[in-house]
Amino acid sequence: MNENIAYFIGVLHSDATLYVFNDRKRNRVQHRFRLEVGKKSLPMVTKIQQILKKEFGRKLKIQFLERREYGSKYFYLQTSINKLLPAFSEIGIDKKSIPKWISSDFKMFCAYLAGVIDGDGDVCIKRPKYPQCRIRITSGKRLEILRELVMKHMGCSLWIEKVYIESFIGIPPRRISGYGFRHCFYVSSKNIENIKRFVYPNIQIEHKRKSLERFFEMKNVAC
Repeated sequence: MNENIAYFIGVLHSDATLYVFNDRKRNRVQHRFRLEVGKKSLPMVTKIQQILKKEFGRKLKIQFLERREYGSKYFYLQTSINKLLPAFSEIGIDKKSIPKWISSDFKMFCAYLAGVIDGDGDVCIKRPKYPQCRIRITSGKRLEILRELVMKHMGCSLWIEKVYIESFIGIPPRRISGYGFRHCFYVSSKNIENIKRFVYPNIQIEHKRKSLERFFEMKNVAC
């Protein structure tokens, strides 16, 4: 139970998938982990690759896939986790809930939040003259527990907007559309030091890091 695994769970709760596959050739059920992203999110996949090796002893190659029907290139990690299920259960790794060791610990939650931002978040600087930095996390459902934990650990409010979204989900991927929710909060004087010291260092995706760095510079907060 450390910041690496907290980040891993954040990515699992946003971009990654746990699924069950009926392996008829071997006559057994396989539990699998899969993370599939576009090129911009490749640093996140590399970080998860490192975590799987260091924390769980899984040495995996990042695979490349071109989906011509969508005109896009993807990178993915995939592995069977049958033998890891006892460890996952002990640590509290699943797709649905935030373990207590994360929700009750400030640093662990910051690492988890970085994983969620890398997976389903975006960082936007608004109003150049009087800059505001908004962090927004998009999900197909209302994340009330996340809202409570951001308010608790970041010391700021978080509001939820209902929006119409389109995305790809599932294995194999399929396009879905419908209403989802955006969970928004601002980087402000109340939380900028905590975000700079404990959330930002765990964020892997370059354009999200760059947006935070630019805002820190605007506010004269050195990285």
